[in-house]
Amino acid sequence: MEELTVAVILQVVGIVLLVFEVFIPSHGALSVGGLACLGAGVWCAFRFSSAAGYVSTLLACIIVPSLIVTAVKMWHRTPLGRKISPPNPRLTDADKSVDVSTLGPLVGTIGRTITPLRPVGTCEFDGRRVECVAEMGLIPGGQCVRAVRIEGRELVVQPQPAEPTPSDGSA
Repeated sequence: MEELTVAVILQVVGIVLLVFEVFIPSHGALSVGGLACLGAGVWCAFRFSSAAGYVSTLLACIIVPSLIVTAVKMWHRTPLGRKISPPNPRLTDADKSVDVSTLGPLVGTIGRTITPLRPVGTCEFDGRRVECVAEMGLIPGGQCVRAVRIEGRELVVQPQPAEPTPSDGSA
């Protein structure tokens, strides 16, 4: 076979292997094989003539990145890509925010932080978990808090001293 034909075949195989690396997880084996084929193809092209070698190198430097970018952009449309990275769900208005009318009755009530508020965290009010914002500073988890107001779509809380428990001997 003529050197130029071998060079073209090796480069085509190298490009195909590099594109397959994007679609088939081979932990780099296809990339190594593809780069080896490309290198051998360029070497064969230089053995044919210097002009063929330079053209081969230039085409490889243009075609390979273009094909890889195209393959990455098409990744999510492939069967394997759809399994690995499914499309994002469509969010409704109810998913995007909390209904402020359900937060109104909580203002003035006392609850307990479930997670630390730095400044955002989760609090529990009468068995209901609500995302809250600390009015000032950080509030550790497990502390009593009082809901003071609603700002935007968030319930603002402040630390509340634990309510004293009645002792057994006093009335």
